[in-house]
Amino acid sequence: MTPASRNRGPVSRSWSIAAIAFVGGVGGGVVFPILPVIGMDLGISGFMIGLILSANRITRLGFNPVTGSLLDRFGARWPVAAGLAIEAVGTLAFSVGLTAASPAAWFLAGRVIWGVGSSLLLVGTLAAVMAIAPTDRRGGMTARVRTAISLGLPAGLVIGGLIADGVSPNAAFLTATGLSVAGALAALAVLPGHVRYPDPAPTRGTRPRRRSEDWRELLHVPVLRMVWGANALLFFAVSGVLLASLALMVQQRDLYIFGLGAEGSAGLFMAVMMGARASASLAAGRYLDRVASRTGLLFPAMLLVAGGFFGLAVVAQAGTTALVLLLVGAGSGGLTIPMLTLLGDASPRHLHGRALSVYQWSSDLGGALGPAAGLELGHVFGFGVTCAAVGLVLLGMLAPLCVLIVRNRR
Repeated sequence: MTPASRNRGPVSRSWSIAAIAFVGGVGGGVVFPILPVIGMDLGISGFMIGLILSANRITRLGFNPVTGSLLDRFGARWPVAAGLAIEAVGTLAFSVGLTAASPAAWFLAGRVIWGVGSSLLLVGTLAAVMAIAPTDRRGGMTARVRTAISLGLPAGLVIGGLIADGVSPNAAFLTATGLSVAGALAALAVLPGHVRYPDPAPTRGTRPRRRSEDWRELLHVPVLRMVWGANALLFFAVSGVLLASLALMVQQRDLYIFGLGAEGSAGLFMAVMMGARASASLAAGRYLDRVASRTGLLFPAMLLVAGGFFGLAVVAQAGTTALVLLLVGAGSGGLTIPMLTLLGDASPRHLHGRALSVYQWSSDLGGALGPAAGLELGHVFGFGVTCAAVGLVLLGMLAPLCVLIVRNRR
């Protein structure tokens, strides 16, 4: 059997896993253009709406380690299917909140429930593709699923906005519920079940290995610590500081495009960045499968992201802003896929779920801290100074990445 024919099965299954990840992300995106508007109409305070929107990420910070343990014990199929079913329950809570006496409580409960489900989905789909990916195809297959996750949210933003405007907010919530249920059924049919890998055998005279030791083993792997740290910083900068402050930057600097307001212009700028990130992720995956080293893209990709933030500190024209965001998006995609591939290489196969759960935890931590820090620093010092400071911090990450590159080559 040739390598191509041997890998065709896993490659085709990776597309199915990517589709499930995309569908799950769509449901989360549906909420964002709807909740702020109907929240204000229902008399919910701005602070409470912000808390509701961030509740799923806060919930994931606590639940991600549980997800990792569940995946390593049961495999990806049932946890991901359960996660999508839980997401469906969360969206139904939004639907009930439209007519309930306490809409804020229903919306908050829905986002908390959604946080549990999205933890199982996000970590589970990546664990699923790592479970089936041959080592020489891990980069491309991981990139496929990670890109689907990234594109699901903006697709949900569009779908949710269109259905809410054309039909009703409730119709949008019910559509998201139906998509989650369909995704859960597909997960049961497509995702791999549990593969039992042998635990490390205890040496003579030692006690059996405890599950808590698995966590300690992972947390003491230098490569994994560097991957988690770089990922937290990347999400702090891009998914936190940048996305939270971009609309205000557009407004302050008059970076309007196509006659749109600050929010619409910022949305198009974000679409440019997300498109560049998705393209760079897929290209990085293909590149990694053709070379021996997993680390060749880390240094130039981090330079691109840092350079993009230095550019954001001074841009004064819409065209230049789009170009700078292309650099940030390309650098982000060029960083994420090598880091995920390294994680798959460096962590034991029977601990992939736990390793990925910490990776997601670092994403959520950076993404949760970034908006508050970016908006507050931007208010006090200005967004130019804030972006330049973030660029300097990103440059500071180059030294640990160089250590990671040297370790990998050895």
